[in-house]
Amino acid sequence: MRWWLAVLPLLLLACAPPTSKTTDLQGWAKVPLRYATSFELWVKGSERLVLVHGHGGIPDTAGVYHLSPSSAFAATPFTAQRLSLPAKRIALLSTTHVPFLAAVGARNTMVATAIAVEVRDTVVQAALRSGQIKDLGSSEALDRETLIALRPDVVLVYPFSGQGATALKGAGLSVVQVSEYLEEHPLGRAEWLRFFGVLTGHEREADSLFTGIADRYEALAARAEMYSVRPTVFFGSQWNGQWSVPPGNSYMARLIADAGGRYVFADRTASGNIELDTETLIATLSKVDVWGMIGYVDGEPNEKAFTNGDDRLANIRAVKQRQLFIGNSRTADLFGKALLEPDLILAELRQLIDPHLVVEHPLDYRPKYFDRPYGPFVAPKIGTLQFAPVQ
Repeated sequence: MRWWLAVLPLLLLACAPPTSKTTDLQGWAKVPLRYATSFELWVKGSERLVLVHGHGGIPDTAGVYHLSPSSAFAATPFTAQRLSLPAKRIALLSTTHVPFLAAVGARNTMVATAIAVEVRDTVVQAALRSGQIKDLGSSEALDRETLIALRPDVVLVYPFSGQGATALKGAGLSVVQVSEYLEEHPLGRAEWLRFFGVLTGHEREADSLFTGIADRYEALAARAEMYSVRPTVFFGSQWNGQWSVPPGNSYMARLIADAGGRYVFADRTASGNIELDTETLIATLSKVDVWGMIGYVDGEPNEKAFTNGDDRLANIRAVKQRQLFIGNSRTADLFGKALLEPDLILAELRQLIDPHLVVEHPLDYRPKYFDRPYGPFVAPKIGTLQFAPVQ
C-alpha cells in the first residue's frame, strides 16, 4: 500500500557536503533547466557534473557527481564523487525511480530494487520473477548482503537518513542521491528524466521526451489562464480517519490551479502536508465546489471513500451534487508513472474540475489516474478537449 508516498513530508533533512561555488566551475557550462530546481546539470565536453539539492535548496547540496565516459576524468571540481558514464548496473531503493529508467530506455540497467512488491512496470515485474532483477526487501529491512554482492555501478537513494547510505558507501558502493520528490511543480518532477538520461547515457532521448511532456502541459495550462470563474477545489488524503491536505506550494496544488481550479488552501505554504481535524474539514468542505482525494480502495470507489459513513460529510454540497473525483492508488500508478505524465493528469483534472465541460473521448477511453466515483459526469457542452486512447 503506497498512500504514504502521497503525503511524504518535505521537511526530511538532507546530508550536506560542501556547497558548490561558481569559481570552482571554470570551464563548465550550466545547462538551463525549464522547471526542476532540485538538481543542476553542468557540461564540459563529454563530461557531466550533476548537483543534487536537498530540502534547503542550493545551500543544502546532498550530492555532487562528476560523470565521465571511460573513466577519463579531468580535474574534478570541489568534492564531487566520480562515476563512470554511463551507469550500466543500477540498484534502486525506491520504486518511484523505475518509471524514469523505463522511460529513457534504460530498464536493462536495473539489477535490484527495494520494495519490489510495489513495482507496476510489467517488464520489470517479469524480470523480478525470473531473478534477473533482485528483490532487496523493504527499505526498513534492506538486504544489504545481496546489494553489496551485486556490486552495482550506482545505488539510487533519497537524501535522508534511514536507507543506510553511509553503510553502503563504507562497503564501497557508489551512492547517488535523488530528490525529485522535492519538486513543487509537476514539470519539475518530470524534468528529472534528464537526470536519469545523463546517468544512463540516454541524455538526448530524455531531453526530447521531456520537451514533449512540457509542451503538452503548457498548452493545456494556458487555457486555464483565460477562465474568469474558477471552481473552488478541496483535495486531500485520509488515513485512519485523519485527513492531510497538500499546501499551496505543492505539486497537487499546482495541478489544480493549472487545470482551472481554485485550490482552497492555495494561500497556505508549508514544507509538509497540513493535518486537518474533523471540524476544520467539514467547515472547509461546506464552501467548496469540487472535492477530490487520493485513496486506496478495493473495487470501484463510491461516495463512502469520501464520507466514510459520516452523515455530516454525506450532506456536503459537493457530495450531493456528485462533484467528486478520486485517484485510486490501488489501481493507478499515482506515485510512479504518473510523475512522467503530468500532461495527462492535467487533462483529466481539467474535465473533472469544470462541471460544464464535456470531453469527446474514443469509445474505449478510460481515465488513467483520476475519475469520478460514479463514472462520467454529463453536463451541457460548452467546450471540448481531444484525447488520444490510453495505451
